[in-house]
Amino acid sequence: MNRVIYLFVTSVLLGCSNTNGLNRTIEKEQVEDHLFYHYSIWAAFVNTIYDGNLTAAELKKKGDIGLGSYNALNGELVMLDGVLYEALGDGSVIEVEDDVKIAYANATFFKEDQSLKFIGIGDYDTLRAQLNEQLGSNNYFYAFKIHGTFETLKLGGVPKQEKPYNQGLDVLIPDRPIFDRKNITGTMVGFYCPEYIGQINVAGYHLHFVSDDKKSAGHVVEFSDATKLSGGYMKIHKYQFDLPTTPEFDSVDLNKSFQYNKK
Repeated sequence: MNRVIYLFVTSVLLGCSNTNGLNRTIEKEQVEDHLFYHYSIWAAFVNTIYDGNLTAAELKKKGDIGLGSYNALNGELVMLDGVLYEALGDGSVIEVEDDVKIAYANATFFKEDQSLKFIGIGDYDTLRAQLNEQLGSNNYFYAFKIHGTFETLKLGGVPKQEKPYNQGLDVLIPDRPIFDRKNITGTMVGFYCPEYIGQINVAGYHLHFVSDDKKSAGHVVEFSDATKLSGGYMKIHKYQFDLPTTPEFDSVDLNKSFQYNKK
């Protein structure tokens, strides 16, 4: 009888031990490596869907680098090392509170797969050409984290919009505020999306920048004479996007299309 009780208790303890091990395994698997997280879609952003219900706190759970924009297009979104910055339309930069709402975002937890080599990067076109050579296949998604000093740097902002929103991004981008910076040091973060992404996301390279002193940030438009460049890329083969659950998105006619420079 005592032996039967012993065997029963032992089996229960082993079962508990195995269950705990299983829980640890499941918990680890829930942390997705090499996952591109995308909130809203580019076509919605172009068609005046400028409000979302994703919060800054929620986005931090999806990545530690990222880009996008906040509700009402109130500033460019740049996430670096898990901190969210807002590059406002007047050129100033603030750190974002957790309850701030986001209209559109790309993010990932950056784990460098390969360091990059930079030779004589005189402008953005040269950088794109050298990235193309080093990435190999253009059928995957890539994330970048690149630090350096720029003799000149043009950063694009976005002007805050007021309801009712009646101008699409195709109208706003050509007249966006541009901030010229000189001899500035900081980090570019962003992504490459293949052409087949269509109107879901920006095709080609899309980079945002934040300076080391956190006083300048925005969309990278152009630069000259980049020096002391260092950084790398992560190849991404998993893609997830969440759609806004708002009345505006529910009823929008996604009839407009627009893309940045696809080089």
